[in-house]
Amino acid sequence: MKRLVFVLAAMFAVSFSAFAENDNYVIDDNAIEQVFAEAAEVSVADAGVFNLAPMPTTENGMAMPTLTNASVNPWAAFAICWFLGGFGIHRHYMGTKGSMWAIYTFTCGGIFGIVPLVDWVVLLVGAIQDDIRSYCNNDSFFMWL
Repeated sequence: MKRLVFVLAAMFAVSFSAFAENDNYVIDDNAIEQVFAEAAEVSVADAGVFNLAPMPTTENGMAMPTLTNASVNPWAAFAICWFLGGFGIHRHYMGTKGSMWAIYTFTCGGIFGIVPLVDWVVLLVGAIQDDIRSYCNNDSFFMWL
């Protein structure tokens, strides 16, 4: 064990000393200033490619983001459910209220893993069909009902 710690410490020291003497990277301030001087200012309204529809707001006036099918990758939700399904992290990824992870965790992984297993199957079918819109922003414990 002592040899392993010594070897790791030696490798750590050598790796940092190898980078300490490298002065090849130099920042050219004049080139940076020239790039900023030649840049043109663009506003969102001028671009015309953004949807400027008003965003829904909460009671105190703060913007409330909404998730669409384009912003939630079905395969990513499926993978998160596979690895962290018992903690409900996949539900947080899909836009469910923030306390859902606690509900999953305190019910021993979503009723002893049954709910994440059904979520996993439902997300697999949704990922194959490339449509999980009905599960996004769903605040019920059983997202498939």
